[in-house]
Amino acid sequence: FFFQAEDGIRDAQESRGLGDVYKRQLMNNVTNWVFDLDNTLYKAECGLFDKVHVLMGRYIEEKLGLASGEAQALRSKYYHQYGTTLRGLMMEHQIDPDDYLDYVHQINYDVVSPDEKLGDTIKNLSGKKYIFTNANYGHVEKVLDKLKMNNIFDGCFDISESDYLPKPHKDVYDAFQKKFNLDNSSTAMFEDLHINLKEPHAMGWKTVWVTNNLEYNLNKDVNQQEDIQKIIEEKGYITEVTDNLENFLININ
Repeated sequence: FFFQAEDGIRDAQESRGLGDVYKRQLMNNVTNWVFDLDNTLYKAECGLFDKVHVLMGRYIEEKLGLASGEAQALRSKYYHQYGTTLRGLMMEHQIDPDDYLDYVHQINYDVVSPDEKLGDTIKNLSGKKYIFTNANYGHVEKVLDKLKMNNIFDGCFDISESDYLPKPHKDVYDAFQKKFNLDNSSTAMFEDLHINLKEPHAMGWKTVWVTNNLEYNLNKDVNQQEDIQKIIEEKGYITEVTDNLENFLININ
């Protein structure tokens, strides 16, 4: 992976020791650790969100009377246009959000494996730990149960608390910050969708982009490995990037 140094993007293999020192210095004042849930606390390769996507499409088929291909195309369109498929369905079709969320999370969570090593690493971080997700509480509880991370986090903010407005809208971050009374200068956020790091960076948070296997990547502007470095250089709102959350947290602790 790459990390963002003061003089640009370094390759971790070429400057591993310096990189770890730099990262520890950069994160040493963090006391509020904010984690996205899906494809961040577990690897996207497990396929959990693929199951959700199938049910999203099926829900659209049933509610709007569309064929399977049309429903999946609309799902993808709304996801990229509104931040979540749900928001698009609410805005364009007045869909009830709780009905939708209950439906799309009727999945088998057994594909999520326990990750007690990551859980222990997060638990040992100095300060408070939070979940900040575009999903609902029911989904959060089931995922954390499978990960064996039930008793690690100090708080959770789900999409219902922002009236179903999703990240990356600014008002959502403001509501999250207000709920937990966070000091922006000592807060770091970990997220697999880089666009969701733009607003927290503007607020003064440290931002860490957790990348996934390209096959399972949900960033529409990432199609090859080189795109990751290009985005870091061009966007300016990504403090750090890693493809291994556990190792990253170990190296800064």
